[in-house]
Amino acid sequence: MSTFCTDTDLLLWEPNLLAEAALASQTLISGTADLVNTTLTIAAGDLLAAHVTADQVVVLAGTISGCFPIVSVDSSTTLTISILYEGTWPGDTAQTPSRIGSAVSLSYTVRSFYPQRRLVADLLRRAVGIDTRAGQAMPAILNPEVLRRANALGTLQMIHSALAAAADAPEVHQARADLYQRMYRRELRSCAVQLDLDGDSRVDTIRRPGILTFSRG
Repeated sequence: MSTFCTDTDLLLWEPNLLAEAALASQTLISGTADLVNTTLTIAAGDLLAAHVTADQVVVLAGTISGCFPIVSVDSSTTLTISILYEGTWPGDTAQTPSRIGSAVSLSYTVRSFYPQRRLVADLLRRAVGIDTRAGQAMPAILNPEVLRRANALGTLQMIHSALAAAADAPEVHQARADLYQRMYRRELRSCAVQLDLDGDSRVDTIRRPGILTFSRG
């Protein structure tokens, strides 16, 4: 099931997140690679078999280092990547990947926070009355983009909570987790989710995940 945000979205909040929070992430593939402008070619392995996709993040180390969004997977051994720039913010029109540089024998790792993103996405669906259990017919969300920010904030809160639990000095991560939790709750109050209840692609109801409603039985 899809999520409302991507790993690249998380970089917009914390540009070095996939390097600093490796403990809480899932590693899909790693090794060495050569970079020419925006094309990364790995020395061994299969990106497709490792389920690498666009909007995930590759972490580079060596003469060029940092976390870079994956724009496309061009073959089993090549990726197009980019630096973060204005056109990569949620809602911006897609633009040409921005040149990074060239280097050989870089260490690379493709990591993902999909499990955390998926859990928060399921919580958001349930918050608007969608049962995510298998075998249940689910209403369609017609404007999923309104949940993108909430999905990212909730994911960041989970990541830093996990890091705090494993750290010898958890104060910094716990402070971040508390901040993202407050931002997440505030974001929920501003979301208006349009639902199609009968499959005709038209809005049947609007629900707000941050507002509790009560009815008499």
